[in-house]
Amino acid sequence: LHQLPSASPHLILTGLQAQTPDVEERRSEGSTLRFQCPYTAQTDYQQQKAWCRVRDDECDLLVETTDGTRTYPYRTQATKGNATIVDDQQYRTVSISMTNLQAKDSGIYSCAYRSHSNKYIPLRTISLNVFKELHKWELDSLSVQCPYGALGYSTGTKAWCRTEGQTGCKVVVRTDYPSTWRNTKALEDRTMIMDDAQKRTVIITIQKLQAQDSSVYWCALYRGSRLIRIMEFHLSVSKSEYPLTAKCTCCYISASPPCLFSLTSNVHTFIILSGVLSILFILAFISSVTLCIRRRKQLKRTGNRQAEDTYDKPENIVQLASTERMESPKDDSKDLKYVTLNFKSRLSPEDPLYCNVEPSQAHRKPKDENVEYATIALT
Repeated sequence: LHQLPSASPHLILTGLQAQTPDVEERRSEGSTLRFQCPYTAQTDYQQQKAWCRVRDDECDLLVETTDGTRTYPYRTQATKGNATIVDDQQYRTVSISMTNLQAKDSGIYSCAYRSHSNKYIPLRTISLNVFKELHKWELDSLSVQCPYGALGYSTGTKAWCRTEGQTGCKVVVRTDYPSTWRNTKALEDRTMIMDDAQKRTVIITIQKLQAQDSSVYWCALYRGSRLIRIMEFHLSVSKSEYPLTAKCTCCYISASPPCLFSLTSNVHTFIILSGVLSILFILAFISSVTLCIRRRKQLKRTGNRQAEDTYDKPENIVQLASTERMESPKDDSKDLKYVTLNFKSRLSPEDPLYCNVEPSQAHRKPKDENVEYATIALT
C-alpha cells in the first residue's frame, strides 16, 4: 500500500529521487501538524528555508523565509495560508506548523533550503495522512466522496477497502465489479461504489450500518497490482442513540427487598424530559389560576344582580298567593273536613307603603288609627 503523490511540477528538489519519507505523520481533520527539520553547521544560516509539497519528485512551494539583502535583513519567519515556517538560527532548526488540516492535505512534504544555485536541497521528508472521523448510529446510512482529480490519475479501477493490520486492506467493493443491494447483513451486500469520471470523484454508500462495521477504511485505486490510498476514513458506529442498560444486583426470590436495577440513561434525554414536564406543569398552573379568577368574577356578578333585585322590589307590593290546607286531628269516628283559604293582598292607591328607615325618621301613626280583625272558625 502506498500514498499516491500528485502531479504538479514546480521547483526541483535535488537528491530527492532516491529518498523515501523519513516518517509518516497521521492527523485527523481540523488538527495541527508541527514538524522540525534540523540543518547542519555547514549550511549557511541565512540561506532561505522552505516548506513544500512533493509532487513527482518536485517541490510545490507552500511557504518560504525571506532572503536577506543589504537594505532588508533576513526574515526568519513567514506564513502563507495555513502553513508557517520559523528558522531558529541559534539551534539551527526549521520549525513547521500547518493548522486546520483537511483530507486533501494528505501527501508527501519536505522542508528544504535553497542553495546558491537556486536549487532546493531537502532536509527532511514526511508522509502526511489526514483522515476523516465519522460517527454514526446503527441502521443509519453513510455516503462519502473521495476526489482524486488532483492526484493526476483519472482512469483505473477504484476500490473501497477495510484495513487489516499495519499494511493490509481487504477490498469490500470495486468499480470493475460493482455490487448490487442484497437483503443480508454482510458489509459487501450493503455497500455501493460509483466512479464519477466527469467530477473525478469516487462515491461510496453504505446502508443499514452495524456496530461491527466500525473500522478504518480507504478510498483507493489500483496501479498495476498495487492498491494506492486516496483518502482514509475512521468509522465509528454506536449501537443506539439513547443507550439504556439494566443490571440486576439481587436476582433471587427471598424475603429480602425486591430486586434492584441500576439504570444508566442518556443525560440529554433526562434534560429534555425534565424541560417538557416543567413546561406542562407551568401551563397547567396558569390554566388553573385563570379558571379560578373567571369563576370568582362570575360569582361576584351573580351576587350583585341578586342584591339589585332585592333592593329594587319593595316587600309591601309583592302579591302573595298562598294556599293553606288545614287538617283536623285524626278521629276514627268522624269524617275529615277541609277548608281552603286564598289570600291576596291588593293595595289601593290610598293604602300606605312601608320601608326600612331609621327610628328618628319613622312616621308615627295617629292614635285613632282603625284596626280590623277577622275570626275564622271551622264548621
